Amino acid sequence: VTVSVLYWKGRKSPETATMADEEEILEGEEVQRKKERTIRRELIKDCDADSELAKQIMEIANIAMDDIPDGKQKDWAQAVKAALDKEKGGTWHVITGAHFGGNVTNDTGTLVNFKLNDTWFLVFRSGPPEKEPAEGEQH
Repeated sequence: VTVSVLYWKGRKSPETATMADEEEILEGEEVQRKKERTIRRELIKDCDADSELAKQIMEIANIAMDDIPDGKQKDWAQAVKAALDKEKGGTWHVITGAHFGGNVTNDTGTLVNFKLNDTWFLVFRSGPPEKEPAEGEQH
């Protein structure tokens, strides 16, 4: 993954800047960072989610694979689950691997089974959504 720092007007160009220049810019001004995305083959096998949710889930999986490039498949699954639990709520399940089968029960409109390069992802939400605590219960 390549990270490039965007230099502001009046500053040195990336070709002539040194590490000290980058630290100075980081301390003094807000700097935008852009990661180059690894291009992966994408294949959706089964999907009952709407296309927008499917795209979001695949984007989260791509980000996990970019952020953990030498990670194991379980690391990617944990990262995707954590992101979906936080962003979408409910109880999300993520299964990754090269060869596996499953029979799952999921909430309608949340299942996506897709492949990024050689890794399959089975992602779905199943279980109770987040509930407000009943009167008198602790949260």
